[in-house]
Amino acid sequence: MRYYLDFDRTLFDTDTFTPYLRERFEGEAINELPLVEFYRAINDLARDGSLTFEPGELSRFLYPDAASFLREKENAVTIITFGNKEFQEIKVKSALQGIPRMSVMYTGEVRKGEFLAPHTHLHKDAVLVDDSPVEREILGARCPSLGLFEMRRDGGEGDGRWPVIRVLSELS
Repeated sequence: MRYYLDFDRTLFDTDTFTPYLRERFEGEAINELPLVEFYRAINDLARDGSLTFEPGELSRFLYPDAASFLREKENAVTIITFGNKEFQEIKVKSALQGIPRMSVMYTGEVRKGEFLAPHTHLHKDAVLVDDSPVEREILGARCPSLGLFEMRRDGGEGDGRWPVIRVLSELS
């Protein structure tokens, strides 16, 4: 079995990370920006190399079950993440420091379903876990042989179109 796992809100607690990131810019103008504009500025800083994280600095933002699942499944896991490539890379590298054999697909601004669709050989005996309904909708349309799971770290109800999991061990 191949596991494709979203990064933000599946492996990484983005909602807890955001206040931490804002604290790094305490007293600076960037911190006064509304959230969407703040993240645009963060993406720019990541693009130009001004924003960095120490190895392991972000590991505390992994959900409690994430590191153990990644270690247990090793090469059977591929992380697939959408968004500013440079920002995603520095987050993933810092958060996953010390977890060996991690394969990561950075889709940039290309939706995951569009990114994976041409690679039908990657869909066989594979599941993908993501919190985003938009991503799952596109994946379902473009990669129908992938098993899709809705990650609900918030404990909320799923929308009924996909099986819901709240922790990664529910995949085993």
